Amino acid sequence: MIQAAFCSLIAVLLCLPAGAQWQRVVFTGKGETKDVPSPHSLSYFTANPFLRDDGDEFCRICTPEGKAISDNGYSIRGAVKPVAVVAGYPILDVLYYVSTPDTQNNTQVSWKSILVQVGPDLYREIFHLQTSGPAPSIQPSRIVQSGNEPVLMTMDRDGGNGGGCWEGYWWFDRSGPHSLDFSRLQTAIKDRLPENARFNGSCSNLDLSAQQVKSAVQKSDARCHACDWVGEVTAAFRLDGPTVEPVSVNFKPDVPQ
Repeated sequence: MIQAAFCSLIAVLLCLPAGAQWQRVVFTGKGETKDVPSPHSLSYFTANPFLRDDGDEFCRICTPEGKAISDNGYSIRGAVKPVAVVAGYPILDVLYYVSTPDTQNNTQVSWKSILVQVGPDLYREIFHLQTSGPAPSIQPSRIVQSGNEPVLMTMDRDGGNGGGCWEGYWWFDRSGPHSLDFSRLQTAIKDRLPENARFNGSCSNLDLSAQQVKSAVQKSDARCHACDWVGEVTAAFRLDGPTVEPVSVNFKPDVPQ
């Protein structure tokens, strides 16, 4: 009974299982991976940033203190930035400034971690981004109001000409963060497009505040990156918890020249 009473009092913070809502998304030079890491103190993320090198880019062999055994000329510093409190959970960004031998005292953010506090000095990381090579400046995460729902979002352009980005979107309840599920909206859009056509419903084409996706539509086997467009699709949606529900989908075909 004592254990049950204890858990009922602090279930939100400490007694919940590490379920799918605590899944971490990791973007590095190796691509995208997902896992469910354990909670750690804040100093775990800030004291030795070399140990947070999930992309294995700077410190292939490190001491337990996070110092490179061989002097590679790199340095990393982390800055903690409060984001918001949602459903009782404090959210923090840790923005990492990576200085290379050629960019000493770098003022541009190259890595970003999003942490959710789950107990006294206990944090779960739900997002970790490490850019490799030159890239646009990484921006802090933020809260966006989508209808009546506050959503934690991060979206940083990858610097390519294909409109790609590193992104993540989370809805919170008392059990923690839940990644938004866009599958129903994507299916509804695909059902309104011509056969063998594709669209991009993410990155800058997604507007959570307006609850809208607006994307050019291209042939799936387009001859080039910027040709064989067939029209434009606009889709409205609403949030039902973390589920993105389609409201309307309109496809406007291009007029032949």
